[in-house]
Amino acid sequence: MEENNNPIQEPGVKTAEYTAQTTQNAGPRKQNSMALTSFIISLVGLIVAGLPCGIVAVILGIVGLVKFDATKEKGKGFAIAGLVVGVIDVIAVILNIIIQASALL
Repeated sequence: MEENNNPIQEPGVKTAEYTAQTTQNAGPRKQNSMALTSFIISLVGLIVAGLPCGIVAVILGIVGLVKFDATKEKGKGFAIAGLVVGVIDVIAVILNIIIQASALL
């Protein structure tokens, strides 16, 4: 006999496979710690130490995006924001070094 894998069943009838799929995604998702750390460090880099914090924020943002699993975690936006602000940190420090060096000449 051929089995029907359609998740839409008659009312009141659920297969074991369908209930396993719905209960698997029912719990709350945890925060992606790499993404949040990247965002926080990039903000610190804007204020305190741009180059080291910017480099760390870019690395953690990339790792956070690569390891991101949408079914189990939230915080993809933090990873993207940390990556973007980290790049801005690094560019701002490099521009500052160029401007300071040209002022010495």
